[in-house]
Amino acid sequence: MNHSNKKYMRYVSVFIQGIFAGICIAIGGLLYIQTRNLTSNLALAAFLFPIGLILICNFGFFLYTGKICYVFERFQMPDGSYYPLQLLLGCIGNYLGALLMGWLFRNLFAMPEFVETMIATKMSYSWWKLLLLGMCCGMLIYFAVEGFAKIEHPIGKYVVLILCIAGFILCEFEHCVANMFYFSLDETITFQSVSSILFVLMGNSIGGFLIPLCKKIISNG
Repeated sequence: MNHSNKKYMRYVSVFIQGIFAGICIAIGGLLYIQTRNLTSNLALAAFLFPIGLILICNFGFFLYTGKICYVFERFQMPDGSYYPLQLLLGCIGNYLGALLMGWLFRNLFAMPEFVETMIATKMSYSWWKLLLLGMCCGMLIYFAVEGFAKIEHPIGKYVVLILCIAGFILCEFEHCVANMFYFSLDETITFQSVSSILFVLMGNSIGGFLIPLCKKIISNG
């Protein structure tokens, strides 16, 4: 296989891994909804949502909000110039996976009434609030994936991951892929919902690379 074919297959692989990552986030979202519906326990539901990121980290799927955290590191690598395209393809894959599972779950399960209320609340946020809530979520995603990668203790790495993800749920921070899944459950794919997701995406991106950027500035200072 020549160089161009290898590069093409790498992009295809990122796209497919992105779809699977979106599916994993949707599974976590459904588990959150069903747990909250059956138990009315928001905390328990929040601590079960992280199954999505646990699956992603263990199987090596491509989740945009996790990969954007390492954009500066990747730019320093020989193939770093290709990373923005990988991020774009992975992000599109994330959304397709979330949409697919939203369509499937919408036809398999009766969605609780609180889902409609939750979606309406998210849609009511102004752009700056979506941006800030997305930034906070992005920072916690960074702590989660970096903690999972760097902590050697086999239990400790999962504790950090679960606490960070459950934390952003309990604090009602916004995650772009999770929101795409929630919106698709209610077939709320409109200009307003797409613009809402884009603002959250920008916030997730800023929050995701903010801490690595600060670390890089400090280390170079």
